[in-house]
Amino acid sequence: MAVNIDIGKFHLRVGRHKQRAYEAADKARRGKAFRLAQSTGANREIAGALVTLRDRSRHMARNNGWSRRAIEAIVKHTVGEGIQPAPAGELEKTKQVKALWNDWANSTACDWYERTTFYGLQELAMRSIAEGGDVLVMKRWVNPDADNPVPLKLQLLEGDQLDHSKNGSNDRGIARLGVQYDKEGRLLGYWLFDYHPGEGSVFGIANDSRFVPKSEVLHAFEVLRIGQCRGIPMGVASFMKMSDFSDYEDAQLVKQRVAACFSAFVTGSEDKTPEELENLEPGMVQYLENGETVEFSNPPSVSDYDSYSLNILRGIAAAYGITYEMLTMDYSRVNFTSGRMGKIDVTANFKSWQYNMLVPQLCVPAWQWFIDACITTGLLSHPVKAGWTAPRVQQLDPVKETDAQVTKIKSGLATISETIRETGREPEELFEEYKQDVERLKKLGLNVDSVMSAAATPSPDSDKAPDKEE
Repeated sequence: MAVNIDIGKFHLRVGRHKQRAYEAADKARRGKAFRLAQSTGANREIAGALVTLRDRSRHMARNNGWSRRAIEAIVKHTVGEGIQPAPAGELEKTKQVKALWNDWANSTACDWYERTTFYGLQELAMRSIAEGGDVLVMKRWVNPDADNPVPLKLQLLEGDQLDHSKNGSNDRGIARLGVQYDKEGRLLGYWLFDYHPGEGSVFGIANDSRFVPKSEVLHAFEVLRIGQCRGIPMGVASFMKMSDFSDYEDAQLVKQRVAACFSAFVTGSEDKTPEELENLEPGMVQYLENGETVEFSNPPSVSDYDSYSLNILRGIAAAYGITYEMLTMDYSRVNFTSGRMGKIDVTANFKSWQYNMLVPQLCVPAWQWFIDACITTGLLSHPVKAGWTAPRVQQLDPVKETDAQVTKIKSGLATISETIRETGREPEELFEEYKQDVERLKKLGLNVDSVMSAAATPSPDSDKAPDKEE
């Protein structure tokens, strides 16, 4: 509708302009798929879905091969042989710390349950995060002994032991899903059950949650939204698709099995009943009565199964943050270029889980607990800080990639130490070990080139035929 307005010599035409809008905000028929989209906070969303998502994720990991493989790939590529510390300071001083750490972390002395090493705990923690959403680590003080002079053990707990029913204001401040904050929103601690609530009653003891200060507990999970206080399992965006795909696979299998049960049908005979029909055997020739004919069944084909499965599995892999090839271990469609691009892309996810989650939430505070325990018992006299090095990423073409690294060092675009860290080694240790090898070779009158040449040169007696036994 337009309105004409005369003002002296001027004539204005004022119309109603159509309001600009985002099609994605349409609330009519096309927008019905977004009916569940709401402006809820991160913790409110998690509160209504945490237990269900966690239960379904574990169910998937137990019964669905694709989910199990996705979690396995995430854990192995994120932790590998372990995210290892690199103590800072002078080499002689850091040797003592490194020796104490290796004795403690590379044995089961660090595990409350005495089942694995510190790097095994890293793997178990990452698996708990991927499958259940979060993980808790309790600091346990023990009496030192000859086998374990460090009076510290780490106890891993699943997120179930964090009482998600603790919500609202209390005398300490505000609790949210079992995480306790003060009135200004700073973390104070956690409300923990003494044992896993899914284990049922233990000797009739009440399993009431109790407050544990943050200095005694570590809580690790992937932070996806600002203010988030609990984690959710990985790959939740694919759960419905994965369940439907599993049903589809079962339906295809049943369809083929049912179709294969009927090989041939005899028609046209009025004398025989279905029970009197003969079974077909390989190479058998059956003569029929006059008026009888044979019709062979035509089982339904599954020609579209591969293409459909490919697209579904790509979606599942994307939801978990890995590549299709990692999920399926099918590399038939990959060449060097596409493989390298996929590796670069997904490595960013692993680096984020390593350095933005496991290192700050688990490794750094666990190292501080270790140093405090060493100082308390007199094993160390002063605090020592450490950097952390994640396991190296396996090279697709070692020759080409190593040449590229050497070129970057020579051109000043990278340092030797930086390149060594990318391979998962600590520069100071490598330099010291290399120096020892060079000195050992000098004493023997050898060098690296001569060692390699000697290894490649066949022995003079290698071409001689072996003597026959008399």
